[in-house]
Amino acid sequence: MQNFKQTDANQLLSELAVHALLHHEFRRLLTANKTLSAQQSNELLNKWLKPKLKNVRYRTIKKPLKALIQQSKSHQASLFSLLEQCAITRPENKQPHLDSYLLLINEIEKKLGLTVLLSDAHNVDLSHDANGCLLSVLSADLNQHFDGHNALIEPISMLFRGPLSQRALFLGAIYANQTFSYQVMYQDDQFVRIQLELA
Repeated sequence: MQNFKQTDANQLLSELAVHALLHHEFRRLLTANKTLSAQQSNELLNKWLKPKLKNVRYRTIKKPLKALIQQSKSHQASLFSLLEQCAITRPENKQPHLDSYLLLINEIEKKLGLTVLLSDAHNVDLSHDANGCLLSVLSADLNQHFDGHNALIEPISMLFRGPLSQRALFLGAIYANQTFSYQVMYQDDQFVRIQLELA
C-alpha cells in the first residue's frame, strides 16, 4: 500500500512539474526577447508554485515541493532544472506525451541554437531571425493538442525555415524520438512544414 502511495505522489509531482514548465514556456514566449534570466525563471516558477503548497490536492507532495522552492531561493539552484528532473523521473509509468513533447522541444532548441516560437499559422513572423533559422509551432493554443491526462489528441503543425543541414538536425531529432513521428506537409528550398504525431 505504501508503494502505491509513493507511486501516486511521484506521479503527482511529475505532473505538477510539467505544468510548471509549460507555464514557464508560455511566459517566456511572451517576453520581448523570448528569454528569461536564471533569477527571473526562479521568481516566475516560485510565484506559480507557492499557492500549490496550500492546495489540498498537493498535500501528499507538500514536503518535496517545499524543498524545491527552498533550494531555488538561494539563487544557486535552478528551479527550472530541478523541475525538469521531476518531470523526467518516472520509472513506474510511461511518460505522458506532453512530457515527451517538452523534452523534444528543449532538445531541438539546444541542437539548433534557437528559440521555438508559438504562433497560429496566419500570424507567424516568417522574417524572424532573417539570417538564422526559424522554427514555429503553428497553434493558437498548445493546450488544445493535449487532453487532461497530457496525452496528445491532435497533431501539432510545425514550420521550419533554414539551410538543409539545420533542417536535417531538426527532422533527425524527431526521427530519433520514440514517442513522435512526423509527416511532411510541404517543403521547398527554404521551408518545410511538418505534422508532429504519435509514432
